[in-house]
Amino acid sequence: MRDMDAVAVHTNSMLSPPLRDQKSGTPLVSVVMPAYNVAPYIEKAAKSVLSQSVGDLELLIVNDASTDDTAMLAASIAAQDARVRVLTNESNCGVAVTRNRGIAAARGTYIALLDGDDYWYPEKLEKQLALAEKTGAEIIYCSYDMVEERDEPWSRAFIVPPETSYKKMLSRNVISCSTVLLKTSALQPSPFGTAKDYSEDFLLWMQLLESGNRAVGCTEVLAAYRLLPQSRSSKKLRCARGRWKVYRKKLHLSFPRSSISFLSYACYGVKKYIGLRR
Repeated sequence: MRDMDAVAVHTNSMLSPPLRDQKSGTPLVSVVMPAYNVAPYIEKAAKSVLSQSVGDLELLIVNDASTDDTAMLAASIAAQDARVRVLTNESNCGVAVTRNRGIAAARGTYIALLDGDDYWYPEKLEKQLALAEKTGAEIIYCSYDMVEERDEPWSRAFIVPPETSYKKMLSRNVISCSTVLLKTSALQPSPFGTAKDYSEDFLLWMQLLESGNRAVGCTEVLAAYRLLPQSRSSKKLRCARGRWKVYRKKLHLSFPRSSISFLSYACYGVKKYIGLRR
């Protein structure tokens, strides 16, 4: 696991003036952070964005009607850095609607997603932007660490392949929300489906790839994904059910092809969560 001190931010860096294109006044990257009851983690997540080696960004924290101190902490973060905007849902809408609201308000050439309990390492955006420029790809993802609630390593890092495709993603999803960088021009309005029984993120990646967009990966570990004890088993079951429904009802795969893809997905999942354990 990477040095956790790498995401620490001094007050001076949080107060640094935002960089903008001199002609358009818009940021290069808009970071959309859905936040629901993430008070123990949101400051670290936000600081990991604001300490990126690329300063030409904005951070949109979308508070999904949290009942803990998330709203107060988000307001405090915004008060310290002009690059931060806070949006608040009047009622709890779920992560898909919340991400869509942030994307609709974003002004950047690129959209990056970061969940409020995950975090990045300092050169994450810089290296992904360089890869986007080099390859022309619309979707850039990266390798990541898996950490426990208190930042202890949960496993070895998950190393992504340098490229993926629609066909490969049917069996093995290597793109996660907190690692992805997307060209804004590739996204439709409200890109995440809001039906709660689907894997809305996986469906979006598949729709983008099916439309001819290209996905490439930074094999370097540039982010940390937090595995919270209370959500692991239930989340895996929801993902499995959602994956099957995407195959059958959204991608309209035949039953045999859906079955083969689902079995491959399950096998990769076992290898990932058991094989990576230290």
